[in-house]
Amino acid sequence: MNYIHTQKVPGKAMVALSAAGLAIGLTPPGLLARLALLGVLGAAAVNFRSLTVEVDDNEVSMRFGGGPIKKAFRLIDIESAYTTRTTPFHGWGVHWIGVGWLYNIWGLDAVELCFKSGQRAFIGTDDPENLAAAINSRVKPLEPLESEAR
Repeated sequence: MNYIHTQKVPGKAMVALSAAGLAIGLTPPGLLARLALLGVLGAAAVNFRSLTVEVDDNEVSMRFGGGPIKKAFRLIDIESAYTTRTTPFHGWGVHWIGVGWLYNIWGLDAVELCFKSGQRAFIGTDDPENLAAAINSRVKPLEPLESEAR
């Protein structure tokens, strides 16, 4: 059975962020600058209002809001997944946090993906234990080298 979970930004937070965006949008001089800034903030709100994570037999995929932002990781490339917590300094959105890419819309709970290549990625979620368990139940461990198997 596939794991599918959608995390949504809480309604009160969306209202507060929208009000803050509107206040910021009204401060720059010039109508064109205001409209452009409000458009960028509106697009961000639409794209980052929710994060749906799905784990099937082949990959871990993420889809942000109703927009075009998507990402998938092949399970064959993942060594393991761990629950972790990010810090407020890591923020939200999609960006590099120094040790790997972060995909997050709200909160500090996350699942850290450790890849066989040594790279890492972090998926923000309000269901970290179940997401990590779903990934770990599907990843294939590295085959031991013949010299190690003896």
